[in-house]
Amino acid sequence: MQTMDQGKTGWWIGGGLIALALVTGFLLINRFADAREAEDLGRWRDRMEIVADSRAADASAWLNRYLAQVEEIAADPTVELYAAGLMGIDDPAVVEAQRSYVLNYLSAEADRSGFHEQRALDPVNANVKRPQRAGLGLLSVNGGAPLVVTRGMPSLAGHDWREGRTGSFIALGPQLEDKTPLVLFAAPVRAPEGAAAGLTAAWVIGARPLDEDFLATLKQPGDATRTAETYLAMPAGASGPDTVISLTPLAGGGRVGEVRRDVAASHAIATPGGFATLAGYTGDKVLVTGRELTAPVPWILVHTISAAEAMADIEARRTSLEITLGITGIALLVVLVLVWRYGVSQRLMTAYRTQAALSTENELLSQFLQHVSDAQPTAIAALADDGTVRFVNRGMTALVGLDRADMIDRQFLPVFDRDTARALGDGITHALAGDSSQTLVTHILGGRQRHFQVDFVAVDDASQGTSTLVVMQDITDLIGAHERSEALLGQLIGVLTDIIDSRDPFSRHHSARVAEVAEAIGAELGWDEVRLKAVSIAGRLVNIGKIFVPISVLTKESPLDASELALVRDSIRKGAALLKDLDFEGPVYRSLAELQAHMDGSGDPAGLSGDAIEPAARVLAVANAFIAMVSARAHRGGLGFDKAMALLMEEAGKRYDRKAVAALQNVLENKGGREDWAGFGEVPGTDA
Repeated sequence: MQTMDQGKTGWWIGGGLIALALVTGFLLINRFADAREAEDLGRWRDRMEIVADSRAADASAWLNRYLAQVEEIAADPTVELYAAGLMGIDDPAVVEAQRSYVLNYLSAEADRSGFHEQRALDPVNANVKRPQRAGLGLLSVNGGAPLVVTRGMPSLAGHDWREGRTGSFIALGPQLEDKTPLVLFAAPVRAPEGAAAGLTAAWVIGARPLDEDFLATLKQPGDATRTAETYLAMPAGASGPDTVISLTPLAGGGRVGEVRRDVAASHAIATPGGFATLAGYTGDKVLVTGRELTAPVPWILVHTISAAEAMADIEARRTSLEITLGITGIALLVVLVLVWRYGVSQRLMTAYRTQAALSTENELLSQFLQHVSDAQPTAIAALADDGTVRFVNRGMTALVGLDRADMIDRQFLPVFDRDTARALGDGITHALAGDSSQTLVTHILGGRQRHFQVDFVAVDDASQGTSTLVVMQDITDLIGAHERSEALLGQLIGVLTDIIDSRDPFSRHHSARVAEVAEAIGAELGWDEVRLKAVSIAGRLVNIGKIFVPISVLTKESPLDASELALVRDSIRKGAALLKDLDFEGPVYRSLAELQAHMDGSGDPAGLSGDAIEPAARVLAVANAFIAMVSARAHRGGLGFDKAMALLMEEAGKRYDRKAVAALQNVLENKGGREDWAGFGEVPGTDA
């Protein structure tokens, strides 16, 4: 009876230990998955913020362009004189003549500036009523009655388009028949002279729909995601909590302009620039960020992507690990039940058995341990102090392609190739000295090269001396996931670089060339791979601040004045600030933040000098200056390699690092730099 009680106690202890191991395993799996999820969310936030910034910039540019055109028309002397004349001319013939002239002018401006019907119309059915979708109009300051309107100008009767405004504005007009939102661009016409000078004499209104021309600004070039969506929204007022009005079509359907519940868009409106995971307008979870537009509108650009798509990989990994752990736990419980039942019967006979019975029990225990180890996903081997194999599990036999019987009492290392055996031998030597260690090795398995993390554990055996436990875990999939993350970062940087370079045709290849030259200089200086990669990424992002510089300045064909030069220099600091919170491997942010620092301390940041400047920033400064000098620009041609190097050498030690300049000189003269970079001076667009 006591033996039975002891068996039950052992069962409960074993079951409790397995349950504890399972609970601990689930907690560790969830902690690991949560950490990876936080990393993935960080990367998605960076990616979505870049897309939202670029789409907000394009959408704002589209709206501001049309508002500027309307303001230009309102400031036209002909329009001002006509509007002012309406306040004092009684002759109908004169008024009609002036009206015809202004109508012709507005019609021509409508065709030129895009305030006309964009869709093709049927030229045959001349009697069919034309759609009233776009046009220009001169409206009365009192009541908004139309004074002069172009053909196609939608009727604004009954629509309070002014709402008390006194200056230029952009507002929504009445919805068109096809439910497309109509946008009004309005500018006041000031009386040019007399007692009413400066007062609003009339309003110029430009009307056009938010059609495909505008919707194109919301589409991100090169976006390969399935569920990413960018749309405009505005608060729905007192319609209820978390309700918004969508101003552009939604992928999930629904009418434009209708009030809907959208927690994600409501958050974007309340906290532009924020980032969160919330329910979208379909009720599904989405990652969301929002941006205010620089145009004078109360609209918010909302950018979302399905949380299911963004988190698909980590959720699949979490589920796979939990299933594996669950199956392992069930298997262990089944084995434990079987062993317990068998062990109870054996214990009942222990009083009547001899030493042979004890030997049999030990054999069964050995088999149990073999079963447990065979159920593990890792390859396990126990080695004697002379390197011979005492024990292997099924994973190890599958790894080396030998049967268990062929491995026992055989030397362990000869079954691997020379390089792998050398790495394993070093770890075994440390374990025999009492030091556990870990290393990475590669091994051909199933015709494919696999990566393994190997743990060496020193085991003190009182009867047989020190032995080594070797545990090999296949981490090929984890390494592949890391490489895919690195590739995604490279793609994001490439897309961002293309967007930046597209704003200035004369610096189309500037970023890539700066990265190439900076990496060549770093290699000449003997840098390691991490710093070389960091300076290459920084080089590709060197022009990120140009998103803050107007295109007119970037493409100006005459030399830049002082204010424009200051704007360009300041863009470098702003560009670095955009990257401050991103987690790059290597000094990418410091390279850009200290790009304008001078060796003598006269640069920016002020007082930063000499060796205190990040080495990658010093190399990047030389590469950036070199490419800027040898490349053609809108206001000048390239200076050539010799002239550029002469200018760099002249500033070496004062503005630039002497070692970096000397390294560049050596690459040019002795490492094929002149031949490899011969095309840098060509005008963009002329190369083959």
